[in-house]
Amino acid sequence: MSEDVEFIDLAALLKITENTTIERFGSYINASIFDASNIAGTLKKKGLIDFTTYYPGPNSIVITDAGKNFIAEADAKAAEPFDTLDEAVLEQLSRGSKLPAEIQSALNLRPRDMALRLYKVFKQGFIIYELKSGGLQLMLTEQGFLKAGEAKKAAAEPKKAEEDHAAAQQKQEAPAQQSTDGETLGKMADDLSSGKKVGKRGGWLIYLVILLLVIVVVAELLYYFKVISI
Repeated sequence: MSEDVEFIDLAALLKITENTTIERFGSYINASIFDASNIAGTLKKKGLIDFTTYYPGPNSIVITDAGKNFIAEADAKAAEPFDTLDEAVLEQLSRGSKLPAEIQSALNLRPRDMALRLYKVFKQGFIIYELKSGGLQLMLTEQGFLKAGEAKKAAAEPKKAEEDHAAAQQKQEAPAQQSTDGETLGKMADDLSSGKKVGKRGGWLIYLVILLLVIVVVAELLYYFKVISI
């Protein structure tokens, strides 16, 4: 089976019954004859169906073994528990994505994996889809919308817890920082006070030296005048 099978291929396969004909295939998938022929041709090219080509018809459609295996694989995937990738699919839909290709591109998945994943969330009641005019659109159900909200809330909780932890750490570090700052300011004040004391001592020492010099000079002058007078 081709690896490039898409969800629209699976959705179209599921519309085929034992009585489905090429001529009436469009009414089964809500498409024009032209669009239905393109889809049928794509399914045949991918090996999912086969059909007769009698003119003027009717021409029956038969699901091949590869097509049946694809449906069986999708059913098996749908029975698996809901997981984080399913949450990511619902989140993309909640953001406004409606086409499988948009979600596939956002999640970087292969077409086949995307098809199986979308079928899984569809079977579990989280999305519905609509085949129309050769295309397919996806929509969230109420259950899917609520599930997407729960997933967003769960994803936000660890981030909030981390932010709260960081805020608490900052509060614990703030008093220590304030204490350090207080100690620094106190040390600066002590140094300044000590400097003032040293400055005062230096001033008194200079004053004492000058006073001694004056005494010495006066004494010499007195001695000089005494000698002259004798």
